[in-house]
Amino acid sequence: MAKISTYATSTPVATDLLLGTDVGSADATKNFTAQSLFNIVTALVAYNDDAAAGVGGLVAGQLYQTTGAGAAPLNAAGIVMVKQ
Repeated sequence: MAKISTYATSTPVATDLLLGTDVGSADATKNFTAQSLFNIVTALVAYNDDAAAGVGGLVAGQLYQTTGAGAAPLNAAGIVMVKQ
């Protein structure tokens, strides 16, 4: 297999497959569609920052997006974050 940097880049479409790890299935390697990733990201609840996400009930490792009302650099809406 060639180095990944040698492959051409392209614009993904919903049916394209992405390689990932299913941590709920003994770390099995699986394919995921670009659409499934998009669905997860667009459904994320928004919080100002990590502290607000914790108050909102998120635990370490869960995803959220920023509201844009947080302090810099989190003052842009839609940044996908991992709760620390």
